[in-house]
Amino acid sequence: MQELFFYFLLVLIMTLMLAALIIRVPTRISVKVLALVLAAGLLSSGYLAGAALLGRPKPVRLAILERSVRELVVVASQNVEGKAIYLWVILPGETAPRAYSLPWSLKTAEALRRAQAEAERNGTNVRMRNPFRGTETSSKSPFYAPPPPPLPPKS
Repeated sequence: MQELFFYFLLVLIMTLMLAALIIRVPTRISVKVLALVLAAGLLSSGYLAGAALLGRPKPVRLAILERSVRELVVVASQNVEGKAIYLWVILPGETAPRAYSLPWSLKTAEALRRAQAEAERNGTNVRMRNPFRGTETSSKSPFYAPPPPPLPPKS
């Protein structure tokens, strides 16, 4: 959510700069008015598009800024057979979950279910290795359940 504001601010500044350049060019007033109307249309459609994307799962292939993430916690998942695997995850250093979608793969869905069952037995969360680097390239399952935490020492 915070990133959306800064991206929109960047689009706003660039659009205003472009509109200012067009206004300074010696041309007919009708061209200048058209440029301002187009700039206003660009800003409003950009804002509406960004607001419409909020709350929708982001495809992992579009998670360019998150490529360096090595591991994350899977909070919840939803499989839609033949379409996608939807994940609700928490990135390292954050507390609010984000929604992502993986392309549908029976192998990936089964690996996720196995990890969820193991995490339930261990009393831990499901983790995902290299979530934004593609799951097809590795023979190792991207999902796993960490071992249960050690018991406290006896007193």
